[in-house]
Amino acid sequence: SGNFNFNGLVYPDRQVQPAFWEVKRVYQHVDFELIDAGNGTLRVSNNYDFINLSEFELHWQITADGREVQSGVLADLDVPAESTATTALKYSLLPFRVGPEYHLDVQLVAPNARGLMPAGHTYATAQFELPGEHGDYALQRQGGSLAVDDSDEALRIDTDAVIVTFDKSSGLLSSLNSSGKELLLAPLAPNFWRAPTDNDFGNYMPDWAAVWEQASRNRSLVSLNLASQSDEEVAVAAHYAFSNDAGDRVAEWQATYTVFADGRVTVDNRFERADALPVLPRVGMNVELIRELENVEWFGRGPFENYVDRKLAAEVGRYRNTVADHYVPYMRPQENGYKTDTRWLSLDNGADAGLLVIASDLVGFGVHHNRMVDFIPPFKVAITSEDGPGARDNKERVNVHVNDIVPRDLVSLNIDYDQMGVGGDDSWGKRTLQQYSLTETTYSYGFTLLPYTPGSGRLDQLVDR
Repeated sequence: SGNFNFNGLVYPDRQVQPAFWEVKRVYQHVDFELIDAGNGTLRVSNNYDFINLSEFELHWQITADGREVQSGVLADLDVPAESTATTALKYSLLPFRVGPEYHLDVQLVAPNARGLMPAGHTYATAQFELPGEHGDYALQRQGGSLAVDDSDEALRIDTDAVIVTFDKSSGLLSSLNSSGKELLLAPLAPNFWRAPTDNDFGNYMPDWAAVWEQASRNRSLVSLNLASQSDEEVAVAAHYAFSNDAGDRVAEWQATYTVFADGRVTVDNRFERADALPVLPRVGMNVELIRELENVEWFGRGPFENYVDRKLAAEVGRYRNTVADHYVPYMRPQENGYKTDTRWLSLDNGADAGLLVIASDLVGFGVHHNRMVDFIPPFKVAITSEDGPGARDNKERVNVHVNDIVPRDLVSLNIDYDQMGVGGDDSWGKRTLQQYSLTETTYSYGFTLLPYTPGSGRLDQLVDR
């Protein structure tokens, strides 16, 4: 049965899979509700059958764009079993200013060991967005010039620090050169597919959604035009069409790339698909970057993998790790490591090259040292008697074991509107629930690309509000 009985919440080496944290969050016995954000009134519901919450502490923090600005501990939490009480967190909203996004995080912590659980173990958590007026990110740099070179092969836009090139044959943004250093290994291109998960194979997604894998391969350029030009910005409009393997047009994608004199590139996308087609596994764009952009920082849900239908435990925060840390080594390679509700993300080499991505609203992203194809087995994983005696010796059975995954000399970055949830009501037929699926016929989303030089406080200067 392949990995059917080999893919639980805990790996064979007893490390936990990301879904472990979601299960812990959903199963917690204490719930929280913020009744009044202004004075910190919190309703605490104790669903334990016998335990009074007096043996716990309530820890709370307020963050501004992911940075802690206030914190406290409530030790006199007297809530009997199977009852509800309200309490007041002694925080102040007076220092809040226009600009940052504020969140309240609460954790129910045991100060002393309880049975097998050590002192300091967290038993329940919650996060609440606090009211406030969010500001824009301070991206504008001083000065700058623009020059356009429109040839038969390429449309090139030069700024003082960044050179942006569009390939005339594909219409894609094919080069992003920052201070003489090329950041792209492959163009920024629309993508509708994902490496099928175990649940995807269980509901035959590679079959019923095959049109979107075909569409991702069958892209054609309808038009590429210099839409507008001024001393401050140049806008490039691209129109792409997508077809199935039979040649039928199934979707269109219109992108407006605006290059600013300060080196920013905004990407505004509009996707539209034909009627009577299956839901999409993904709506997004993929780009391959140079391998050295290993450091990752983001403001969104984390720090572990999360998806639209599995993100309750992944709280909004500011996180930092490496590209390699985003890989989740599932026993059978598949889609992994995704992050949702992302406000911005950055990748850099810690020295002379970095790329900042700021969402116009929210985006999902995935980043790996592998291409998506590396996580897709060309044949079914489970071998039965119907496959014949030589099935196990088929040398083309690749990407079926965790040790088949070998990192490449690149960084593959997905910047998405979203992808459908992972499902899991069962793993032998149930599809992802409709509310977590991409069911609409049109989608619009955008983001800004800004190459930058890493250094003391440089990223903070760009994302502080």
